[in-house]
Amino acid sequence: MAGRVLLVEHDDSMRVSIVRAMRARGIGVDAFTSAAEALTAVKAGGTWTRALIDLNLPELDGASLAEELLAWLPALEVSFAAGGVDAAVLCRAHGLGTVLWKPLGLGPLCERFGQGERHQSGTQLRRVSSVEMPAVKMVKSR
Repeated sequence: MAGRVLLVEHDDSMRVSIVRAMRARGIGVDAFTSAAEALTAVKAGGTWTRALIDLNLPELDGASLAEELLAWLPALEVSFAAGGVDAAVLCRAHGLGTVLWKPLGLGPLCERFGQGERHQSGTQLRRVSSVEMPAVKMVKSR
């Protein structure tokens, strides 16, 4: 059985939706609205096996929060929820865990956190239709 999930999401509606979806599927989740709240809980002795952290937190970016959490919980499996993010923060996040792109699909998200096995780091891309996919121009470097 999967351990409890530490969720850090500052957007109220997103946080409530994720918590409801996870709890409806029997996934234990503790939600925090800020990096400071999550750090306080961990430093007070709280333990979690997995985390889902918004990369765009207002007071501290998600990658910096993850680094601090990992100092207290070295076995924590970290996943990040990312929308428009600074490239440097995104690169640090890739080195710390899995990046999930917003908008998050609650069904697949819950499947991921409801599984007993741990996931390797990497990137999970959301599926988009060809209408949504922006054109990308490849430029050959010299």
